[in-house]
Amino acid sequence: MSIDIDEIKVKRNEFGLWLSWTLATALGMLIGYLPLAFLVGSLDLGVARVIVPIITGILLGLAQWLVLRPYVSSSYDWILNHAVGWVVGYTLGLFVVQLLSKTPLGMLVGFILFGVIVALFQYPVLRREIPHLATWIIANVIGWTLGAYLSQLAAGVFFQNVVPTTFTSVLVSVGITGLVAGAITGLALIRIVRQPDRLAA
Repeated sequence: MSIDIDEIKVKRNEFGLWLSWTLATALGMLIGYLPLAFLVGSLDLGVARVIVPIITGILLGLAQWLVLRPYVSSSYDWILNHAVGWVVGYTLGLFVVQLLSKTPLGMLVGFILFGVIVALFQYPVLRREIPHLATWIIANVIGWTLGAYLSQLAAGVFFQNVVPTTFTSVLVSVGITGLVAGAITGLALIRIVRQPDRLAA
């Protein structure tokens, strides 16, 4: 099932949709990561790699769906697809980052792979609205990659002379990543909605 976004409703409130989407993405990330940040240390790394993306993916998907809900008829598929995309993207991206962790290329490839996978899993729900899949993939790649790098840069500035607590470290890194990714994918979503609908299969 694919969602049909009401272009007229979006046009009346483009800034509201963009802002809500941006904040929902950041909030979904924070709610998903903050409680788990205190448990990851006591969990097996393999278990953490599964639990963290599943819970965060579901919460992030739910937050974004709540933003889209007033503009569409209904689509619970978004939450499921988003969670699956997060699990696969996070796991593969983390694997690539760890595999090539001694080089800057590893981090870059991991974040790019993450963005591509998340976009591909969201596409079945958005296929009616997306005239070209590349637009959504590029937005996700740029959003999540830039967000991750900016969050690392911000953490280096904020925690230059202090050792951050787990809470503050996650708050800064995850919060900034979510805000940047949400802002960029939100702009792409609005641009996509302005295009004529495709016939969904």
